[in-house]
Amino acid sequence: MKRFASIVTLTLALSIAPQAQSAPNLKDLANYAGVSEQALQNAINEAVLQPKIIETMTRPSEGKPWWQYRKIFITTSRIKKAVAFYMRYENALKKAERDFGVPAEIICAILGVETYFGKNMGSFRVLDALYTLGFNYPPRQSYFSKEFANFVALCQRERWERKSVLGSYAGAMGMGQFMPSSYLDYAIDYDQDGHVNLFNNPYDAIGSVANYFKAHGWIAGRGIYYPVHVNNANVKELLDKNWDLTPQELYASGATTKVNLSYDQKIRLFAFALEDGTTSYAVGLNNFKTIMRYNTSPLYARAVYELSEFIAMGYNKLKNAGGITVHPQGRQP
Repeated sequence: MKRFASIVTLTLALSIAPQAQSAPNLKDLANYAGVSEQALQNAINEAVLQPKIIETMTRPSEGKPWWQYRKIFITTSRIKKAVAFYMRYENALKKAERDFGVPAEIICAILGVETYFGKNMGSFRVLDALYTLGFNYPPRQSYFSKEFANFVALCQRERWERKSVLGSYAGAMGMGQFMPSSYLDYAIDYDQDGHVNLFNNPYDAIGSVANYFKAHGWIAGRGIYYPVHVNNANVKELLDKNWDLTPQELYASGATTKVNLSYDQKIRLFAFALEDGTTSYAVGLNNFKTIMRYNTSPLYARAVYELSEFIAMGYNKLKNAGGITVHPQGRQP
């Protein structure tokens, strides 16, 4: 969400002011992560507060309207890069699709949106980012202090030098931008070389993203996302149902879809602002919800889905016709 500069400054000041802090309990964090209190204290002593990180938290790109957000990720260059990545690591992607049921183009889209296939993995020290947010940012202190402790545990497990690991302003790491807890729980040694490396090993990154998706409810062979014509439906009522909406309720309201949705599922209606001032509507199915487990923003999930569609088209054209033509700024549903 965007803020005026004065509000950013005020928010930043309040976030790092001593009286606004309630320090996390190191004993509890140590027990949670399975590390010693001394290890946590040593990490705290090494960390440096980064006010810029707190400022960035107040203006994430997810605060943009859809039509602006889309232009960041749905580009010809990103699609071509994604298709080239698909071709280069086709065997690993197809194996992951067989092993975990997650389409190769979805895995590619995640890696493309997150880091442009490892090109932009972040320049902040993860230690500083998690310390800043876990000990100096009250709105998310509970979550990030645990991730700080998880990072200490992860560094011990992988024998990393804590101060050398770089990532995003939120402490996400590697090609797939895994938080420490996800790295500990879902990162896998997919090429079986004896190391789990999400920073410069595309094979591990591919397998780990697929493993994460399967663990968070991805259902192989099911749909993801479909445009909706709301007609005369009570849109607010449908939106307010969140993930408790059913296809029966959607259709009973007068809304329609080109693809008939099976009734054995829960869905959610989303509204997306377009550049011409109108709104497009779509329903997300269970697999769209799984993408949102990776990043809770509907904008993010739609960007991943749309990019995956272009990737699949580009890959198929390249395989079948020896060429690729993409038009990412075409008409939106």
